[in-house]
Amino acid sequence: MQVRELIVSSFRSLISNKRRSILTMIGIIIGIASVITILSLGDGARIEMLKNLQADSSGQQSTEITFSPSNDAKVSGFNNDDLARIRANAKVSKVTVQSDDHGILSSEGTINGKSLTASVYLATTANDSEIITGHGLKATDISMDNPVALVSQSIAKKGYRTNRNALNSGIEINGTMYTIVGIINNNAVKGEFYNYDVVVPRHMFENSNATVNANTLKLTFVSGTNISKATTDIKDQLNKIGSQHASGSYEFFDTAAMLKGITAVIKGITYFIVAVASISLFIAGIGVMNMMYIAVSERTQEIGIRMAVGASQKQILWQFLIEAVMLTLSGGMIGYLAGLGVAMGISAFLPFKASVSLSTFLLAFGTSTVVGLVFGILPAKTASNKNLIDILR
Repeated sequence: MQVRELIVSSFRSLISNKRRSILTMIGIIIGIASVITILSLGDGARIEMLKNLQADSSGQQSTEITFSPSNDAKVSGFNNDDLARIRANAKVSKVTVQSDDHGILSSEGTINGKSLTASVYLATTANDSEIITGHGLKATDISMDNPVALVSQSIAKKGYRTNRNALNSGIEINGTMYTIVGIINNNAVKGEFYNYDVVVPRHMFENSNATVNANTLKLTFVSGTNISKATTDIKDQLNKIGSQHASGSYEFFDTAAMLKGITAVIKGITYFIVAVASISLFIAGIGVMNMMYIAVSERTQEIGIRMAVGASQKQILWQFLIEAVMLTLSGGMIGYLAGLGVAMGISAFLPFKASVSLSTFLLAFGTSTVVGLVFGILPAKTASNKNLIDILR
């Protein structure tokens, strides 16, 4: 028998017992679907984390260096000489500073349910600079501690899509809700380096007992830079010759190292869950073996006729082995599609998208084939080893 004839014969045998074939495939479908769902969601979570913690949409990477004074005095950890020296570094594309000494702090907040980290300028006088739409902070806002704010165009669009929608809407900064009264330029800056994207009355902000991150230097590097090494070099330089190296210390939290650890943990958890889900494949494989043994028993006469007309033991073995592989492969491909569908459906309710890769397809294809071969070989050998004379009796 030719290979094509073996495949056609195997397919017809499976079709002739549709219900039994479908019920046997269910175990394979569930097992493969579970594995693909878990892998797709795990990879999606890992990729989203890498994107958020490591690089922006243009591929540039950012880190932060903070200055911690050795006493409770409020001092600015970075002066213009420090910033100019860092900007001269070819690997650094942008340098921005948040410093309590200059009235600019880094704070957490939300706008229309979306989280953000903003550089907040704490105004002590009326402020209408950089205004695009609306109006600035008035003297009465400062003196009466009115909870009003100016926000940049990018923040307004992030929360409300348009500047007009953002006006008179709310923004929450460190637990306090402010009403947006004006939209400012995205490139608003105080002095030469101190960028900000939110303006609020200082006294109002301080009365809210908000927790802030003072004396923070944000560095943005060109794409492809080893950010851990580059930031460590800058930190070491600041601790040696920085303007306030004698008054405190400059520190850098290495997110890249943390990222590797988190990625390893996510992969470990994903693989563990995959291993547990794979138990269903083992059980499904036993079901395939049982079905094939029943098929061999029911088709004893067919085996005898094939042998009588010249079919070899090898051809009989391959026919039943191909049946087992076709059964598991069909279940595997259906399970692969079902797993992708489930993963996509679940990711619609999550803050990240499931990741589909060629490796998951190859895994489904390879696993299904291996299950068919491993659990189909014994029934196939049993069929090929039958004695023609015993069958004829």
